[in-house]
Amino acid sequence: MSLVGVSKFESFFRKAGSMDVDKSDIKRLYDFTNNAIYRLLTVGMKNASLNGRDVLWYTDLPITEGLENSIKEFEKTNEELELDGILEHITTLPPLKYEVGEDVEEQLPKIAGGIAIALIKSFKIINPTKKNPQTEDWEKAQAIFETLL
Repeated sequence: MSLVGVSKFESFFRKAGSMDVDKSDIKRLYDFTNNAIYRLLTVGMKNASLNGRDVLWYTDLPITEGLENSIKEFEKTNEELELDGILEHITTLPPLKYEVGEDVEEQLPKIAGGIAIALIKSFKIINPTKKNPQTEDWEKAQAIFETLL
């Protein structure tokens, strides 16, 4: 990732949660968001199958109200920081059994941004005074998301 991309994510974490992150945290963020997206897509494939389709639509994804609110919050934050281009580049679609619809592909950067917002909120719940997430914080947040998604 370019220096500009890293600095934009550093700004994003400061703006969204008054947190300081470094380049290793950005790598963890990529892995975290891609893992969460994979989980959403997996459930989405089950929903598409139940609806007799082999194409995954956005409405098949289990987007909860909380994640939807985080996506909206990301969109507001993103207006200033313009992270969606970077998120589009780093959000990878794993090999899937079903085809992914255009509506899903178009929304992936926003979904990744919403997941990042939810992650930042999780860090603040885990430790409200922490300014720089440590490995233990990442592990706790991962466990929370794996429980919920």
